[in-house]
Amino acid sequence: MTANRELKELQAQQVREIAKERLQSAINSLQRAMYELEVYSDKFDNASTDYERGKVVNYAINHLYCNIQPNLRIDLLADSQAELAKLEISNA
Repeated sequence: MTANRELKELQAQQVREIAKERLQSAINSLQRAMYELEVYSDKFDNASTDYERGKVVNYAINHLYCNIQPNLRIDLLADSQAELAKLEISNA
């Protein structure tokens, strides 16, 4: 019985560690994105026409959609959320 309890606690600890790592990964992706978006901000400031500024904003939107959102791995965060919920139920 004790070995089973120890195994469950090790599994729970692993679930928590993975969740924390996934959360940190999302934070890191957002921090990188912030720096990358500053490049677009500089380009916006240096644009000489509103047409060019509009293109810069469009490029920034494209960058957000194509590069940042997929790298956040929201799916993995959702998996961790579900695993933590399962832990809570099993501990009740």
